[in-house]
Amino acid sequence: MTQIFTYRTATPEDALCLSVLATQVFLDTYATNGINTDLAREASLVYSLAAFERRLRDPDVEITVVQRGEWLVGFMDLAFDTVCPVPATDGIEVLRLYVQAPFQGCGIGRRLMAMAERKAQEGAAAHVWLTAWVGNARALKVYPALGYRHVGATQYVIEGKAYENRVFAKSMAAERT
Repeated sequence: MTQIFTYRTATPEDALCLSVLATQVFLDTYATNGINTDLAREASLVYSLAAFERRLRDPDVEITVVQRGEWLVGFMDLAFDTVCPVPATDGIEVLRLYVQAPFQGCGIGRRLMAMAERKAQEGAAAHVWLTAWVGNARALKVYPALGYRHVGATQYVIEGKAYENRVFAKSMAAERT
């Protein structure tokens, strides 16, 4: 059975569902050994309703939501005013691309990344870049399959503990020709 997904720009009314969906996907990805205080704090702060309400008001952020009928199943959070930790890799950051587990493998991520690339081309951004935790095997396979190169590493710190992340980037110069 073919599933029909709709893609639209998030509105302030989406903040609550974004908060819960982000928490769910974050915990599904990072809490593979269970929940500890560090992960619980991170989820409750970074993915809070207030955090999404702030992001939705930020002019340098664009969040696209994916729905199946009335149900939110994924989203992409683009940041237009961040600095890539790898020199000479400036552009649009895909801060988060989160898809609920039952809908992974349905092409949602591929479509969202294509949307990010179109945004970059329209805005003459040099790259689309993102970070992926080294423990996220699915992400480490998906991004190279979409043409993203591993260009470096960075650390994401949760409660004073550093987690290695890979930096992936795709040059938009090649896409413009």
